Amino acid sequence: MSGFDRRSLDGGVHALVAIALERDGFLAAFLERGGGTSPAPFVSLNVSYGVGDDPRNVTANRRRAAEAFGVAGFAVPGLIHGTKLSAVGPERATDGFLGLAETFRAADGLHTDSANVPLAEFSADCVVAILASPRERRVAIVHAGWRGMAAGVLQRGAVLFEDRREVRVAIGPAIGPCHYEVGEEVVLAVSAGSPAGAVTRRLGARVFLDLAGTTRAILNAEGIGRVYDTGLCTACEPDRLFSFRAEGATGRHLALAMRRD
Repeated sequence: MSGFDRRSLDGGVHALVAIALERDGFLAAFLERGGGTSPAPFVSLNVSYGVGDDPRNVTANRRRAAEAFGVAGFAVPGLIHGTKLSAVGPERATDGFLGLAETFRAADGLHTDSANVPLAEFSADCVVAILASPRERRVAIVHAGWRGMAAGVLQRGAVLFEDRREVRVAIGPAIGPCHYEVGEEVVLAVSAGSPAGAVTRRLGARVFLDLAGTTRAILNAEGIGRVYDTGLCTACEPDRLFSFRAEGATGRHLALAMRRD
């Protein structure tokens, strides 16, 4: 987990914070599942209204997460495994915070040039990548499961930046190739949509997709070399992280991105 600092926040909340991005004036944080109010099977800091949890718990968890970072709320995309990345200004900084995504319901990523505009994503196995440029003062947050990768969502994130050599990227916890067995059709789809192919591991006739490795390969092929990965597999860390593949009914954790100034 080189490049990240695991921090204890108020109320028993823990977050993995990307150090390099923080030094450049950006928040790139990935919250763990502890410190919330939700009961099983969503224990405990579930921040998604769409998984069957009591909405009152989700609201309390979102407020707790926001307070832990000193923000009033955050903008929320719909996360439909597509490629749309929406721009967010100060007037929409808390859009969808206390309910399902509204303005950005068709988006799988958000970006902003404005300071102190928090952008959120939710996940329980998929990659969340936070991209930031200290020169351009722009930050983006992108949700990428295999469908998004096959469709080119990470490339859409890369082209938001004029000088990709200056971009830093933080990749949050995602299901690792130790647990993510897929069919050949998935590998072919991701390979077709990736300039670097799909990163996989094979065990006999079985194939396992490396989502974080594929993310890094795509971003490298797009000219982005400074990529920091937590290296954590969601399915390997049930006490700290949610995993849909491992648990079925479960919660979603929060990733938060923001330009500080």
